[in-house]
Amino acid sequence: MKRLGFSVFFIALTFILMAGSPLMAQSDMMLLDSSKGRAGKKRPPVPFPHNLHVEKGWSCKDCHHLYEKGENILDESTLEEGNKEIQCSACHGPKSRLHLERAYHGQCLGCHKKPLKDREKAPPRYCGGCHVRK
Repeated sequence: MKRLGFSVFFIALTFILMAGSPLMAQSDMMLLDSSKGRAGKKRPPVPFPHNLHVEKGWSCKDCHHLYEKGENILDESTLEEGNKEIQCSACHGPKSRLHLERAYHGQCLGCHKKPLKDREKAPPRYCGGCHVRK
């Protein structure tokens, strides 16, 4: 009887994981490019390993946000690949208070500096570590 219960649980869990989360629909490698519409010298776009960050235990709302009265009210069901409304550039445009490049740097570098304090292996922290030239 325990074996049957475990089997049913395992099948149900597999189904939920395969069908449930919009995160499963995300590309493993995304390209973060804040240089569009900007003149002058540009660094290359940043390859962003989305799944690696998820595997490290970061939740959706650690990066994705929609603030209202100081609270992140983001509905995680909107986080589907290709949804233009949830892309960083939807709010962090050239005329916004926090331009896309500064938003990326604030979000990414804030977390990338954290492991140094915790004495863990550090992710890239300098320009060339993320903006890799070919």
